Amino acid sequence: MLTNAAKRFATRRSVTDGTHAHTFEQTHERATRLATALLDEGLRPGDRLALLAYNEIEYTEIQVACQRAGFVLVPMNYRLAEAELAYLVDDSRPAALITGSEFAQVGANLDVPRKYHLTDEGTGTPYEELLAAGRPPGSTPAAAIDASAPCTILYTSGTTGRPKGAVLTNLALWARQCSFVAEVAAPPGSVFLQCLPLFHIASNLGYSFTSTGSTNLFMRQFDANQFFELLENERPTHILLVPTMINMLLNHPGIERADFSSVEMVLYGASSISPDVLAQAIDVMECDFLQFFGMTESSGCSILRPADHDPVGHPERLASCGTDAVGFETMVVDDTDTEVARGEVGEVITRGPALMSGYWNNEEASADALRNGWMHTGDLGHRDADGYIFITDRKKDMVVSGGENVYPREVEDVLYAHDAVFEAAVIGLPDERWGERVHAVVVLHDGAEADGDALSAFARERLASYKVPRTFSFVDELPKNATGKILKTELRAQH
Repeated sequence: MLTNAAKRFATRRSVTDGTHAHTFEQTHERATRLATALLDEGLRPGDRLALLAYNEIEYTEIQVACQRAGFVLVPMNYRLAEAELAYLVDDSRPAALITGSEFAQVGANLDVPRKYHLTDEGTGTPYEELLAAGRPPGSTPAAAIDASAPCTILYTSGTTGRPKGAVLTNLALWARQCSFVAEVAAPPGSVFLQCLPLFHIASNLGYSFTSTGSTNLFMRQFDANQFFELLENERPTHILLVPTMINMLLNHPGIERADFSSVEMVLYGASSISPDVLAQAIDVMECDFLQFFGMTESSGCSILRPADHDPVGHPERLASCGTDAVGFETMVVDDTDTEVARGEVGEVITRGPALMSGYWNNEEASADALRNGWMHTGDLGHRDADGYIFITDRKKDMVVSGGENVYPREVEDVLYAHDAVFEAAVIGLPDERWGERVHAVVVLHDGAEADGDALSAFARERLASYKVPRTFSFVDELPKNATGKILKTELRAQH
């Protein structure tokens, strides 16, 4: 991930947050010092190293150190409650924990044998003190990295239950980087603005920029005001966002004076996006767009490439997640894993070297997800005559009303097209007559007015009657996880 760029671009910035920065040479040395220091502290290959921090510039060197020493990095979701973090610790049993300054107290409470902290305050040894005790590059022969050894456990978002730890080998992480490099084609010297949390697979995309000699510009946490500041001051060439962030930026006052002229490409994924919102973003930002479809377990297995983002020539493709990514094979199948005909809805499955090797400590779930060597995504979709995949919804989110299948994504896209709607989520609620009824939870734009009758009438002009929401709730905000996915399990529980 790092050695080649460190040799070619030693003095170039590898990571920065807009205030602090490390060059490739510094990141290379710090990673080696960390690996040797932790080995000297008693950690052994295969041990897990947990990391609880915002997007700090040390993230990259910690991942590289784990690969060089044979440790397994466990980045933890900083938005989880302490009890939820304790579950991750109990599940992965890390030998050591590194915390950021904001997590000193929770870090002290977690049951981990060795503890280190990135700033002056925290439990255990200061991180810089640990690095100072390590050995620099060249002091000992560098061991070859075992391609089959696990290097990362990425816990799923847990939107449908307890988080599961997706285990990535060095080969899988390398395959993900290679696919991203091939698809994005960012030249060395690019500046990648990372807006997503690094405990997510977004980190894998950032590592691909590292591997080719580009700068990772980290937002510690996403903030629209800071986004526009970094856009002006750092002039990023590539930006990673999720649909909720894109929608937020388009409706922020800063968008009126924002200068996107340095931006070559906006990369996005993690959840579906309304075609109307996407078309607006293409018009406002005036750069290439590229969508990744995938999951923690697979990475981006399908790509909607820049040429496919054509609101005039192919407006229908704005609702698609594209075609197979480099290094992946995808199929749409029925319940027997038989490929269905074009246009027929089935489950999207994928295979390739970038897949996880399984879930940590969960053989049953691993066997079910990776049946016959294919990752079963749980997403329903169909492939059109030109080979483009269209995701209709998660299997578990589909609403069956009066015996008819209703895909929330389709209804949500219609609601987003209404001028008053800022966000919308469609769920199924129990109904004595219909089994389930279609229910919409809506956030309106500030100052906008609309009621259920108005939105129902709007939807009825664009959808079959059984798809139109029968009931509506209006809320100030929708519950989301750290990557911007709307938590429909919470919505169903609330309603």
